[in-house]
Amino acid sequence: MKISMIGAGGWGIAMITHLAHLHKDVTLYCRNPETAEVLRKTRESKDYLPGVKIPEHVRITADLKEATEKMDCLVLCTPSKAVEQMVEAMAPWVKKDAVVVCASKGLAAGTGRCLSTVISEKLQGITDNIVALSGPNHAEEIGKGLPAATVVASEKENAARFVQDIYMSPKLRVYRSNDILGVEYGGALKNIIAIASGVQDGLGLGDNCKAALITRGLAEIQRFGVAFGAKADTFYGLSGVGDLIVTCTSSHSRNYNAGLKLAAGMTKEQITGGTRMVVEGFRTTEIVYPMAKKYGISMPITEEIYRLMHGQHTAVEALECLMTRAKKSEDGIDMQ
Repeated sequence: MKISMIGAGGWGIAMITHLAHLHKDVTLYCRNPETAEVLRKTRESKDYLPGVKIPEHVRITADLKEATEKMDCLVLCTPSKAVEQMVEAMAPWVKKDAVVVCASKGLAAGTGRCLSTVISEKLQGITDNIVALSGPNHAEEIGKGLPAATVVASEKENAARFVQDIYMSPKLRVYRSNDILGVEYGGALKNIIAIASGVQDGLGLGDNCKAALITRGLAEIQRFGVAFGAKADTFYGLSGVGDLIVTCTSSHSRNYNAGLKLAAGMTKEQITGGTRMVVEGFRTTEIVYPMAKKYGISMPITEEIYRLMHGQHTAVEALECLMTRAKKSEDGIDMQ
């Protein structure tokens, strides 16, 4: 069994560390040769995941061909905006019928399509064993071996079972799903609501407001996902409500922390310029809000985060807009 992790950020290092405790032939690809050399020597990323040691038998390389060729399973763990370009670069060396796992959470720029769809197109004729992995899985905790659960989804059941088997351990419980779109939409859109959660905590709005935000945020995520082919029930699982809760409540969440900074008056540019971490929720908001407007999907929280990001509203004005919206029934059905 040959497994390769494509991406050496915090999440990639956490996953390869987990997989290395279960498998012998594992590789970590790092785009920057200098960073790869540091990781080989120190077995630790001080920038992304300090305190988590990469096991000695993990092969660390900056050679994409070495990291891709002859691998049975390739796990993509780059920022979502880099997935398409990375798959194009890997394609010449991807093994026939290899299992390709997308562990990145986001949507394709321009089209808003799920990343699995983009990967499938780029690897057409090479493999259709495409799997998405998502759930309430902070890298900081997975890297330390704390107990967690996740879900893997694919249109190919054998591929989902394969990934379930290679990840499953007493420390990580892995579930299967055949709704790859629902799993990916849940993992991508929860980052928008996590930003909103940080904003509301930054304003000191309390637990009642937090519970309402998470609940109505889930309704928005589900509404959007179902409109584009996902199953409604998927959003009540680990990749939906599970990931939403942890991302909206944890100090580990870079999206939640970005919301805190927005509430304090910082701009999006100031926030992203002050961290090496990618705030996926900003990018996802830029993709999702125009799509929601175009297709008439009601997403008021997303709309206010978009306006806040673009300086059209302050955090207090965004709150006022949300709290003074027209009366609605909770299930979305107007009763006579």
